[in-house]
Amino acid sequence: MVRIPVEGKKKEFKDGKKRISIAMQGGGAHGAYTWGVLDRLLQEKDLIIEGVSGTSAGAMNAVAVAQGIITGGNEGARELMKTYWEKNAEGGKASIFKPGVLDVLMGKYTMHNSPGFLFFDFLSKILSPYQMNPLGTNPLKDLVEEMFDFDVLNGSDLVKVFLAATHVYTGKLKVFSNVDKELCTEAMLATACLPTLFAAVMVKGEYYWDGGFIGNPVIYPLIYDCETPDIMLIKLNPTHRNRLPMTASEIGDRLNEITNNTSIMREMRSMHFITKLIDEKIVEPGKLKRCFVHMIEDEAVFYDLGWSSKLNTDMEFLKHLFDAGRKSADKWIEKNWDKIGKETTAPVAEEFV
Repeated sequence: MVRIPVEGKKKEFKDGKKRISIAMQGGGAHGAYTWGVLDRLLQEKDLIIEGVSGTSAGAMNAVAVAQGIITGGNEGARELMKTYWEKNAEGGKASIFKPGVLDVLMGKYTMHNSPGFLFFDFLSKILSPYQMNPLGTNPLKDLVEEMFDFDVLNGSDLVKVFLAATHVYTGKLKVFSNVDKELCTEAMLATACLPTLFAAVMVKGEYYWDGGFIGNPVIYPLIYDCETPDIMLIKLNPTHRNRLPMTASEIGDRLNEITNNTSIMREMRSMHFITKLIDEKIVEPGKLKRCFVHMIEDEAVFYDLGWSSKLNTDMEFLKHLFDAGRKSADKWIEKNWDKIGKETTAPVAEEFV
């Protein structure tokens, strides 16, 4: 395992390339925004992605990027992500999770008025996945097995991959990584296992749920196991709201956002604290790794989207989010490209402290 390189002794990159590691939040269909961000970043020929960390949909994007780069470079990663999301949309055509007539008429992508979603939402409050789905079928399994080659992923260190899951019995974080040769179908299903939708996933005799409860996404492996000091967060869940949630769905949606942001809040506060210790020379120079934090987000894109829209895999919606992600990445590149490797560009104190 690569430990934290001391400041002042970290490897100098002299090939003119920009190196970053990327952390990707989970969020179901909202992960198509991350797809768009990554698609735009990967068009930069001088950009090297050293490591990726993801949870749930973020994990799917992370593995697609890593495998694509390993087998076909940046263009290979763009193509693999595109295929993954297109197949996701194709598989979702038979789903009961579709926007209702009122949702469509209002020009929204939510499913607050979807008969299929409302019926499922009601059932999920009184029946567990073990009762509703006793055979334990998971439609994501076939897609994961079709799309990803874990021999390739575990056999390469070109892009380091870290996927977060929650250990059911202890509540502790579990990180599956190709550094430890742990990536497999079950690990990917575990990181995306919402306990109201699916039965817990067993990996090597242990049960896991979605990583979003405790690591959405997990940052620290990108600090310890990657040499680049630059870490980019692609953020999906809004941090700020300017009105009080009043309806049951609004309260549920806000609780979902807060819960899914808790872990990243904690890690960002820690990184901010360590940076202050370095800047104020409270710690001996060279003892702690200085990281440069970057972030791409657009809260306006998700402001009117609730939890229900995370289950909406209609291609029109996914393309809407993809385009928004590309636009956000374009703006970030124009403003911050020259700052990679030199300074933090994310408003860490304002956003997380």
